[in-house]
Amino acid sequence: MKRSLLIASAAALALTACSKGQDPTAVKTDPALAGAAVTPASESAAPEVAPSSAGRADQADKSIPSALRGRWGLVVADCTSHRGDAKGLITIDAETIKFYESIAKLAKVGQRSDTALRATYAFSGEGMEWKRDMTLALQPGGKVLIKQEFGEDAPPGPYKYARCG
Repeated sequence: MKRSLLIASAAALALTACSKGQDPTAVKTDPALAGAAVTPASESAAPEVAPSSAGRADQADKSIPSALRGRWGLVVADCTSHRGDAKGLITIDAETIKFYESIAKLAKVGQRSDTALRATYAFSGEGMEWKRDMTLALQPGGKVLIKQEFGEDAPPGPYKYARCG
């Protein structure tokens, strides 16, 4: 009797675990950030890019804002691995974003502020080339970056990255 009850309980738990589908619009994040004070990304739109307080001179700047530059990881191991297996690591400089198997070059700046950018990027990787509209927005505190891609074949939902140490 106890054994059949145990088997039935285990089966029920397995079915419950399998039936929990992930919401494709949910922000992908590092579990280590769970306790951090992070403003959640919008599920339906890009983080707003407010015009810079610097005015025209900043709007003429066609580079990725310096606050967004650096190394960012989806999980802690992306920042610390030296084996070349950091698939969630992105490295951002003034004109490019380097991913695990592709690179995105800044093509056309749409909206820009000191802590956010919406732009079109020319991607290349694994023998393919494509363009993608993308927003990068720094969360208050400067330790969390939200990346959202738009357009046909864009990955679902925003992605949340933590700044690498």
